[in-house]
Amino acid sequence: MQRLDTRLKYHEPILDAHTHGITDDGLDLLVDVQRKFGIHQAVLICHSLDIKNYAERTYPGRFIFAKYFSGSFRFTEGVRPMLKEIATLKAEGYHCAKMQSAPVMRGRSSASPDTLRMDSDEMACFFDALGEEDIPFILHLSDPDTYYASRYTDQRYYSTKEQDLSELEGVLRKYPNIKFQIAHFAAQPEIHRLDNLARWFDTYSNFNVDTSSARWLSRELSKDPKKARNFFVKYSNRMHFGTDCVAFTPERDYYEGRHLALRLLFETDIRNEPLPFTDTDTVNSGGTYINGLNLPKSVLDNIYWKNSHTFFSDFFP
Repeated sequence: MQRLDTRLKYHEPILDAHTHGITDDGLDLLVDVQRKFGIHQAVLICHSLDIKNYAERTYPGRFIFAKYFSGSFRFTEGVRPMLKEIATLKAEGYHCAKMQSAPVMRGRSSASPDTLRMDSDEMACFFDALGEEDIPFILHLSDPDTYYASRYTDQRYYSTKEQDLSELEGVLRKYPNIKFQIAHFAAQPEIHRLDNLARWFDTYSNFNVDTSSARWLSRELSKDPKKARNFFVKYSNRMHFGTDCVAFTPERDYYEGRHLALRLLFETDIRNEPLPFTDTDTVNSGGTYINGLNLPKSVLDNIYWKNSHTFFSDFFP
């Protein structure tokens, strides 16, 4: 492993449970950065069968493959075509599914807030198919509070964050037999939302969250590192480390900045450390700073490796 920032204290294998594959060159660079940061395996959300085949051929044994489902596709094409994709998913060599269904997908499709909600009866056949095929599901449904204040203001397409979280909880409630990894801390890393997320953990045993979005988690959890640390310690068996790095750019700093930010947040007790890349949500209001949680090694073991290996145990030798 290449030389790391000396403030990082964890030196055992890590599994990144949330990465995206788009281009071959981008994936090569991502893997190089992963190796530097001690990431031995990863979940790769494949945006094409070509990138899945390249990753499997070039890096055998490194990836679990998630088939990508566009959240906007269901608004334009309906649910039935997705059922065909689920039916062929395992035969194509995928292990799980991931849907990007953030509110922006409604805007792109000019779909109203009430159209084809994830917890609607119309979506039941999709989730039933996942359950019948025993396919774990990674879901991105809501976004940062800052987006609702700045980007999601057109009421023709967007509802409130509370309504979107209610929709997400409705999915967890209706499908207890599906293994869920809810992306981006289930859209609730904001300190004032941790109590609600705790209620979800206490109520629904079928889902974990991932830590993807280095800027979002760093920005929000750093606002009260004591409360955030206590939360991580209590629910450390329900979290998967994930960077959300998208393998498409030749810019090494893009990948390294996100790995470094998350690991500084989790492993150190630093205070007021500038985020190592630009946070567009705070660029005009002073920037984002990391206040480390200094998590115990037992918690890091869970988040970095054990939880994901348990969740995806069927896909490891």
